[in-house]
Amino acid sequence: MDLHLKTGHYLRGALSVTLGAGAVLGAGYLFSRIKEKQSDESVLSRLEQILEETAEAEAVSEEKPAVRSRAKKA
Repeated sequence: MDLHLKTGHYLRGALSVTLGAGAVLGAGYLFSRIKEKQSDESVLSRLEQILEETAEAEAVSEEKPAVRSRAKKA
């Protein structure tokens, strides 16, 4: 009977350590996914800003007629 109690005690300790390690790994994984998502969102935000600036630049260039050079062609 004494062996049975010791075995249960060690198994409980091993299970506790395993659950703790799983919780740490799971939390680390979730944290990395959240950080990755935020990074992706910032990249997408920057791309949207670049596209808006490009569209504005194109709109301005369409409003102004192109200046042609007066150099003669050969």
